[in-house]
Amino acid sequence: MIQLICPPYNAAVDTVDPPLNLLVLGAALLEAGYGVCLTDLALLYSGTSHFDTAALAGIARLIIGKPSRVLGFTAMCGNYSIALRIAEECKRLDPDRIIILGGPHASFVAAETLTHFPAIDYIVAGEGELTLPELIAVLESGHPLSEVEGICFREEGTIRTNPPRPILRNLDDTPFPAFHLIEDIEAYFTTPESRFFPVEAGRGCPFNCSFCSTSTFFSRKYRTKSPARIIAEMRYVRDRWGITHFSLTHDNFTVNQKFVRQFCQELLDCSEPFTWSCSSRTDHVNIELFEVMMQAGCNGVFFGIESGSQPIQQVIGKKLDLNQAYELLRELHRLGLSCTASFITGFPEETTEDLNQTLDMIVRLLSIGIADVQLHQLSLFPGTQLFDAAKGSLVLDEQFWSTNDMNSDFQLSGIEKNWIASYPQIFSNYYSLRSVDTHTLHRIRKLYYPLARSFFRTLYYLNHLAAVPYTRTIDYVSARLDMHEATPPEAELALILDELVQGLVPETGRVLKDFLSYERAVMELMQQDTAPQDTTAMKPVKVMQPHYSIPALKLHSPLPAELELAEGHEDWILLVLESAPALEGRRRYVRVMSMDPLSIAIIQQMEDGSDFRTVVHNLALENPFAASEQDRQEWISRVYDHFHTHELLTS
Repeated sequence: MIQLICPPYNAAVDTVDPPLNLLVLGAALLEAGYGVCLTDLALLYSGTSHFDTAALAGIARLIIGKPSRVLGFTAMCGNYSIALRIAEECKRLDPDRIIILGGPHASFVAAETLTHFPAIDYIVAGEGELTLPELIAVLESGHPLSEVEGICFREEGTIRTNPPRPILRNLDDTPFPAFHLIEDIEAYFTTPESRFFPVEAGRGCPFNCSFCSTSTFFSRKYRTKSPARIIAEMRYVRDRWGITHFSLTHDNFTVNQKFVRQFCQELLDCSEPFTWSCSSRTDHVNIELFEVMMQAGCNGVFFGIESGSQPIQQVIGKKLDLNQAYELLRELHRLGLSCTASFITGFPEETTEDLNQTLDMIVRLLSIGIADVQLHQLSLFPGTQLFDAAKGSLVLDEQFWSTNDMNSDFQLSGIEKNWIASYPQIFSNYYSLRSVDTHTLHRIRKLYYPLARSFFRTLYYLNHLAAVPYTRTIDYVSARLDMHEATPPEAELALILDELVQGLVPETGRVLKDFLSYERAVMELMQQDTAPQDTTAMKPVKVMQPHYSIPALKLHSPLPAELELAEGHEDWILLVLESAPALEGRRRYVRVMSMDPLSIAIIQQMEDGSDFRTVVHNLALENPFAASEQDRQEWISRVYDHFHTHELLTS
């Protein structure tokens, strides 16, 4: 029996994906005649952030308790240290167990890992479907290990690395994933939205980005499974578990447009109700391709943009046209496709100007409605051009450990911290570069989400109208916060931004005050409950009296927007929190409208906690033009009709 083990990963994630790589390896082992079992520690210990000695011993006993002579661990950079600790504990409890380690990270640091971690017996480097069964067969037969391509091992006290195994050319030749190894699929899903399954569409990226190890791991060879094979796996998952939404795993699914169109056509022809997401670049594609993909069920695409600076695009080898990328995402959002845009900060050549350009592109994407815009700190991965060029200037920075989300958020033990400090080649993802200002990146990483998501227009116009760069705004905010505490509440950030705006010259300050007041009101509304208290209750609302008119401010226009500012239009406006139908793909949104003084007066009187009915009836009694009870009732009826016409009441 061979036990395949996925170590714990990030304790902060909402969901844990089924370990697709181990299901593929399990299928290869089963096809070779071996018994296989799966231990998914990432699922069993989801949400656990600390593993002391007793916890590790318990995990090791769980593993050793299964009758498996061979233990096969997979690991990524973020959980490499915890995988090694668990392996060491397993070896301590049962020295006769054979421990094999694999995955991209292990492949690039194989010799170093075997040198410093004797608990690991063998490392499978590269794709493992052929290598792992062959290694186990050689161990059983006693044949020379030198016969097995793609492994690293010890022999007579020497670390030996065999020639690499050629990549698999035809992915349809790989065995069907051993989906049955998953005992309880529902344990992976915490919400209906998380009920999706990863299906491998292909491997390899033909591009040559300096920071990415994936292209190196797969030899820069773009490969896909056939459309029929991908659809067959989707159908199997649907038949077994009733899952119809899939994440198609491929680092660059859309490189070959002919393949994508064929896949989409076969999906349409078979009339399966599947929805799916994938990853893409913003170049080498067009709107027509995405329209075809959407017709075939695609509802989400991940785009790695990396930098909003055109010079950095060239330096890192990504070479995207940023204007074209922005326009593509803008059009895809208009079409209704959910897009994720990912950025990286901390490149060694990145200047403050480059960083501000990245932050500028982020707020512009937020302004067009791209809800998921990610900002990561650069991780130095072995096997990348960037690591090879910079490995002599690595700096150990404990602050970087917690803010770099390529690392797990486990509380590192003293043992692991000592490993990280002693073996930078193995644990380079915990290091930064001497040339990088990690303190600035730490502030940006901590404040980016609450600032940019709630106040992106304020940030944008501080930069473009008031000449206050994004980095300076973040410095200003961070100087007034305890950066050692948790992420500050948005209300506190609004107060600090208001202080910054108050210090601007009057003309610019009035404009920024309008934007900040609007975004603050939206933030406060979105934090309220939309559930009606009774059938005549007011929807959650906020009142504003900006210096400039709504059309002049262009509150709903994508950035950049050419403002047409003219004072003297200090009309009252109303912000109304609405519940959206599920079909619109959003739960709530804020509607903005101009409003008459009487309605504003009614709403303002409700701010002390009075309900709508009471306020209207009290005003009717005070109305000098309503002399009789009939007049008052008619006036109340007109007010109700007026509020119903403007859809301000819950019924």
